[in-house]
Amino acid sequence: MMLSPEQKEHAIELIEMGNQLDAVRYLQETLGITADEALLLAEKLEEEIESDLEKEFKSMQEEIHKKPDVNVGKLVGGIFMCLGLIMLAIAAYFVVSNYQFSKRAITVNGRVIDYDSYQSTDDDGGSTTMYTPTFEYEFQGKTYTHKSSTSTSSKDYKINERVDVLVDPDNPKEILIDSFWEKWFVSLLLGFLGAMFTGMGYLAYRVLGKHS
Repeated sequence: MMLSPEQKEHAIELIEMGNQLDAVRYLQETLGITADEALLLAEKLEEEIESDLEKEFKSMQEEIHKKPDVNVGKLVGGIFMCLGLIMLAIAAYFVVSNYQFSKRAITVNGRVIDYDSYQSTDDDGGSTTMYTPTFEYEFQGKTYTHKSSTSTSSKDYKINERVDVLVDPDNPKEILIDSFWEKWFVSLLLGFLGAMFTGMGYLAYRVLGKHS
């Protein structure tokens, strides 16, 4: 008498749960065989389970070996190069944008009227006082104020010092102070960081990538 798929599955479940004795009794009662015959059958089922587990384990090992190892050097290098190229692209955008703005803007006289200050903390725990100037200018009979987008560790202007202000004729609140640092500081900073990240990423990709 043969076991049905359902009966075989139940016997295997009993064996997998550690109830070998219950499995032997189940086989004996189900098939009407002797205890010795039921024991032999249970042992065969147990061997079949072990064989299936061994095959599954080997299959998992083969899958693991098939997966390519992650090249850490190339991964880190690629990330750094991507970040660097993004910074360079943003720097280039600011350069072009400021150049185009300067071409269409109208130059008016302005002056420095105030400074805002705050404490900048570095990684070593030290602090530096940073100063941000506020400018005042007139355009078409109206007075406007503008707080600089850059801050420095010293007061680069004196109060009431005159400066040239580039004003967008279509939007007088949009301006650029006609000085080197006001116009190009952000672009230079991003360009420097972008070049550094790109160079470091390239070195990591080429050098570390060979050893990973």
